Amino acid sequence: VVTGTSTILIAGAGQLGSRYLQGLAACTTNLRIFVQDPDSYARATAISRWEEAGGSETDHVVTAHDGLEDIPRELDLAIVATTASVRPTATEQIADHADIQMWILEKVLAQSEIDLDRIVTAVDNPFSAWVNTWARTTPWYRQMRFHSGGGPVRFGIEGGFWGLACNSIHFLDLMAWWTNEDLISVDVSELNKELLPSKRLGNQEITGLLRASYSGGTTGQLSSEPPVNVGTEVGSDEPSRMWIARDTMLWDVTDPCSSTQGMATRTDGQRFQGRIELQSERTASLVDNLIDTGTCGLTDLETSVSQHRVFLRGLLDHWRIVTGEDIHQVPIT
Repeated sequence: VVTGTSTILIAGAGQLGSRYLQGLAACTTNLRIFVQDPDSYARATAISRWEEAGGSETDHVVTAHDGLEDIPRELDLAIVATTASVRPTATEQIADHADIQMWILEKVLAQSEIDLDRIVTAVDNPFSAWVNTWARTTPWYRQMRFHSGGGPVRFGIEGGFWGLACNSIHFLDLMAWWTNEDLISVDVSELNKELLPSKRLGNQEITGLLRASYSGGTTGQLSSEPPVNVGTEVGSDEPSRMWIARDTMLWDVTDPCSSTQGMATRTDGQRFQGRIELQSERTASLVDNLIDTGTCGLTDLETSVSQHRVFLRGLLDHWRIVTGEDIHQVPIT
């Protein structure tokens, strides 16, 4: 529990980092925020988004930095919103520079098992770090889960070319939480044998069908379609449907990732309308809660690393088959 002004570092001021910053404007705790990114354009964009969110009218103080030299040696919270390729190095550099009370790490956590180990070593205490697989904290999903009972279940995510490599971990984690089971394997044999350019430069995406198995018998299938138009970025779409089946009960969810309006319908006719909050909407309550209680509802680092290990092993197998090369990391973020 933190008292007085809280110090927060946001490492990585790109699309997501700047949305975290916007969200912090609504925090009730007084904040001293340090935004760090070597890219001057990213820093400037983040500050302009802070101002758009009314941040300059609050009592919070924000400064932008290209490196860590001017960042305090003690921080209440570090948010690592870099891309996956540099996240292990960024986490190590932050941990070397400062004593960090709590961490929030973006997903995909890393691109290899070795890099996962580097993050765990740098963070030191995995129970003071959480990974932003936010689905388990979404009120709409929590409402469905409350009216469902636990596992085992069968589930599916389908429709659209939504980016299996980038986004599957959200759903894999959601169902681990939903059923209170551990992810134990992914089957990549039905993925398409083509690697497509991701919407994030230098990264790749996949389409086809990914199957998942859990420790209590839960199974899932996540499918993403190839883009209809040549040149369309994979991952620029959203799944059109999610379904979760248990015994005779079925939840059928249309537009499960909509930030405006989706609908969940159960076989008995029960219906819940809902939406997914934007990161800028989620951040204030998350950070206020962390500062007040020292914990939050996101996935703890230890649990997330174990899920990422299973997921990355499967993807590495797939990339090796497709490329014919003995690669040791997958270019995803």
